[in-house]
Amino acid sequence: MRVAGAAGRGLIVPAHPKHGVASSAVIVGGGIGGLACAVALRRAGLSVSIVEQAPAFEEVGAGLQLSPNATRVLRDLGVLPTLEENAIAPEALEIRDGHSGRIIASCPYGPAAVRLGAPFLVAHRADLHRVLAEAARALDCTFEMGARLEGMEASDGVAVAVANRDGEALPIQADILIGADGVRSTVRAQLGGSAAPVFAGRVAYRATIPAIAEGRPAVRLYLGPEAHLVTYPVRGGATVNIVAVVKADRPVTRWSEPGEASAVHAAFAMWAEEVQALLAGAPEFRCWGLYDLDPLPRWGAGRATLLGDAAHAMLPFLAQGAAQAIEDAAALAAALAQGPSAEAALRAYEAARRPRTARIQREARTSGAIYHLSGPARLARDAFIGLTGNRLLERYEWLYGG
Repeated sequence: MRVAGAAGRGLIVPAHPKHGVASSAVIVGGGIGGLACAVALRRAGLSVSIVEQAPAFEEVGAGLQLSPNATRVLRDLGVLPTLEENAIAPEALEIRDGHSGRIIASCPYGPAAVRLGAPFLVAHRADLHRVLAEAARALDCTFEMGARLEGMEASDGVAVAVANRDGEALPIQADILIGADGVRSTVRAQLGGSAAPVFAGRVAYRATIPAIAEGRPAVRLYLGPEAHLVTYPVRGGATVNIVAVVKADRPVTRWSEPGEASAVHAAFAMWAEEVQALLAGAPEFRCWGLYDLDPLPRWGAGRATLLGDAAHAMLPFLAQGAAQAIEDAAALAAALAQGPSAEAALRAYEAARRPRTARIQREARTSGAIYHLSGPARLARDAFIGLTGNRLLERYEWLYGG
């Protein structure tokens, strides 16, 4: 592995690193999960190479929510203070009726954050990605950009990723290989996984608009028949992130396609004026189909494993996609520090993580169905939320507690 071993900019590598059962790793995929894994493994003393098919990191995506189970890990990785320079700590989750705009329930985040020992944050995805990329570079991780994985071997005491860059074969050898390459993972396929992404019959339209005076910073969830909308501030409060999710019969297979504004406005035409004003302020929309995976029976074999969406892609209805990838990174680093062998450590990591992520996958599906209820079921849902919504975070302490 062509990796140096220096620390940098406040990120600490142990002076006498304990590699445990592995001293080097190759990570396929340079998204949030892959970069968090790189930082976690590098801080644990491993040398790390990241194989990323994009020629350069670009500012893509929109907002994301980071619950305490994620921010706790980011703090341990040493990157939370930098992220907080542009992130927002919302004061509450407000659940509103999409048609009237009335508040059904308001759940304060502050007491829960104190109780759980870490903040709830909302941030632009690009800000989190940038912070993690800078941390990985400061720790002297090697980046192989513009390289597409074509083959791999992860047995007989070694892991080898064979990537292709501009027609040139690029073999990268390490002790372990981690596939952090998304819901359509090449690594998962190379490991013999036959799981196919499951389309949820929903399409998400995302946009950011300039901030407007809207009172306290909050995550606002508007519920309506067959649709919902989420808004929250990002970029230090300079902009507002909008996610509008609607029913769709035809999937959008590519990520971040241009979205038809007319389709968004038509889907929310009968909604509250404040919702329509938010949508009217969007200069453009990007859209993508919502996919997840059925819980997998196994994540890895030999000296290879999966992480993030490659292992457990989930619907966004619990806002846990990025958070669970970040949790994976910490769990993998911990397992590798304990041994007794690289293969055993990877299987221990998978055994520890699979039940939790499978539960979140299932509950995210259930939440999506509840969000989009119509008729009498919708009224019953709203009545129940009105009675119990202020204790919503207590119901999810199993999740946010990590």
